[in-house]
Amino acid sequence: MRRVSEIRIEAARYANPLTFLPGNIPITLHLERLLQSPSSFVACYADLNHFKPFNDQYGYFRGDAMIKLLAETLQRNIDARFDFLGHVGGDDFVVLFQSTDWRERCRLILAHFNTAARSLFSAEDLDRGGIEAEDRRGHRHFFPITTLAIGAVMVEPGNPCSAEQIASASAQAKRKAKSLEQAFYEMPL
Repeated sequence: MRRVSEIRIEAARYANPLTFLPGNIPITLHLERLLQSPSSFVACYADLNHFKPFNDQYGYFRGDAMIKLLAETLQRNIDARFDFLGHVGGDDFVVLFQSTDWRERCRLILAHFNTAARSLFSAEDLDRGGIEAEDRRGHRHFFPITTLAIGAVMVEPGNPCSAEQIASASAQAKRKAKSLEQAFYEMPL
């Protein structure tokens, strides 16, 4: 009983306070365990497109609601028996898939989130297809409705990469998905 309590306390210490999902330390530890296993896995990095202008326009309560919506969408579409979900921070999430149908799961995550996120926008902004807000340099700009981007890298058993290299590669795949304005991008490790 005491050991179970200690494990729960340790998990809570490294959990993201908004979503209660594991944070960076548990993500890294899980990646390291997967690298030692004889199975392949897929590291996916999920990030929101145009989240900052949305958060600035609608405020942090609605911004937090969007982040929670993403966490809930991810949780509903992974198989917790095989897959690991972590919250890096802000609107950044990591899914470490061992499910063989991971591409289909990513497709469902994208479709479900992109549909549900529209409910957080005003009817006027939905009609316009986005919002007018300041960019990072303080200039007014039009930003489309917030959507999700996912970058993925497949890791084969015995791969000599480190957890840090896999995290960097999945972040690079996510950046590629965002730069190509496509929802999903898969790249080799």
